[in-house]
Amino acid sequence: MPRWTLPRFSSLSRGLSLRTKVFFLFAGAALLIVVPTLVLIARAVEARVYERAVGELARADTALASNWRDRGEVLLYDAIARAVAPELREAWLEGDERRMGRVLRSRLDRDRIVLAADTAGNVLVGPEVEIGALDSLRTAADGTVVTFPQEGGAPIRLALWVAATDSGVAGVVGVGTRLGASALRDWKKDVTGPADIALMVGDSLIASTLPDSVHEELLERDLGRVRAGSIGREKLGGDSYQFMAVSLPTHGTAVTVLLFRPITNELRIATGIRSSLLGVGFAALILALVLALVVARIVSRPAQVLVEASSRLARGDYRAPLPPPSGDEIGVLTRAFAEMRSAIAEREARLRSAQAEMIHREKLAAMGRLVAQLSHEINNPIYNIQNCLEALERRGDPNDPNREFLLLAQEELSRMAALTRRMLEHSRPLSDAAAPLKLNTTVQRVLALAAPELADRGVKVEAWLERRLPPVVAHPDAIQQVLANLVNNAMDAMPGGGVLRVSTRVDADAVEVSVEDTGSGITEEQLPHIFEAFYTTKPGVRGLGLGLFVSEGIIRGHRGRIVVESRPGEGSRFTVRLPRETLDETLAVGEREEEASAVVG
Repeated sequence: MPRWTLPRFSSLSRGLSLRTKVFFLFAGAALLIVVPTLVLIARAVEARVYERAVGELARADTALASNWRDRGEVLLYDAIARAVAPELREAWLEGDERRMGRVLRSRLDRDRIVLAADTAGNVLVGPEVEIGALDSLRTAADGTVVTFPQEGGAPIRLALWVAATDSGVAGVVGVGTRLGASALRDWKKDVTGPADIALMVGDSLIASTLPDSVHEELLERDLGRVRAGSIGREKLGGDSYQFMAVSLPTHGTAVTVLLFRPITNELRIATGIRSSLLGVGFAALILALVLALVVARIVSRPAQVLVEASSRLARGDYRAPLPPPSGDEIGVLTRAFAEMRSAIAEREARLRSAQAEMIHREKLAAMGRLVAQLSHEINNPIYNIQNCLEALERRGDPNDPNREFLLLAQEELSRMAALTRRMLEHSRPLSDAAAPLKLNTTVQRVLALAAPELADRGVKVEAWLERRLPPVVAHPDAIQQVLANLVNNAMDAMPGGGVLRVSTRVDADAVEVSVEDTGSGITEEQLPHIFEAFYTTKPGVRGLGLGLFVSEGIIRGHRGRIVVESRPGEGSRFTVRLPRETLDETLAVGEREEEASAVVG
């Protein structure tokens, strides 16, 4: 080897990157290992296909030979039984050929052929076949099955037996069958496996169980060169076949059966392997490239990952992936970087939490100022209206049936005044005014107050109130305010009418009230914000965004929660869940039978 070869190769390798070197290494290894292996597999598969096909044909050969022998014995038995029959002797002596035919055909299948010939070889009953003179007849008619080709028809297989009378040998009797497509179909039933049969008598192809197109193509082949016992492969009708030639024992014209086993589907596997060698080679190159990338990642990727994580950390991204743990210097650096990033993330999370709390307090303060201003402006008209209503009450007729609505209006004005005073306390527990509360009664009261407006808007109400619903300890006015807000929101979500479903239920831990509408629903983007102050989905100036905010604060003050389920176009369902309280038995007496389910519509 010249001295300059190694330095030149060394200088060339120094100019290549690690990824390129690994690529060439794995590509060469893949091509040297994968391609020869696939070639050997393809050859082994093809050899196995031929071996299996030959084995199946051999089994079919055995079954066919047994079938041929058994059928010949049956024919010979029938021929002997008729040759020794007394009725045949009488008919033969009388020369009654018609009676001879009836005796020969007695108790035989319709497809059987009968034959009777005299000592000169003249056929008395049956098809015209050349059976020879008496000397040759005695040689053939010793219980052997003889095959006679027929011009213009299927060959005949006959079992011959000598017929004798009191005066000596009278001739020969035969029973046989035609060798044609029908016989082949019967033979195929006894042949195991997917083999097809072709019958040759002499050098002529008589029939086959192959498809018609394949049979026609087989007729054009020179079948005279096929010898018994030969095994080979043929391409017929676009399919590949493994064939075997079988000679059937008989006197007269030789009978050969060709067994064909299709092997196209099996060979497609080997052909597919060969045709995929190019793709496999390309895949080997791709695999080499992937392995090169993997090696390069193992060696240099950790440092690149740390650089990328540092850059993303500077932009405020704390979720950048880090190299996997290891015991080398890169691993130590990775652990130090992870600890630093966690400390920064924790510090920023605390800052964000403090900022969010500050914003929340600012919102509460703004709401408090707004409520204080509104309370001053609203309370005076409320008190004036209350005075007017009290005056009407004093001047009115105590028996007036409309007096109930006057009292109801006074109660609602009192509740409105109380609500303006409690806006700033929406997030505080309301234990100071808590009392045993019947939720079913509160629900019925809210629905009764909203009934006129519900009817005007074309909203049908369906209420399912749980029987034996236990009372809860809660602030009555606050819970009524929450339910009223939910009912009003449901009406606003159904401007064109719909169905409002209100239901109550109880479980082991809490009592629930569900308010469900069939309105427009709430989008996924809006759901996280609906309980925020001053956030509203109502168009124009229809809402200030305080209803759900205040309601959520009230329920939270009762140690409960509000759950919302909604899909755009399918409506929304708000579920208020309040914890159950243990009451004295004296408070529960008389309340267990008052609750009942109702349907309001």
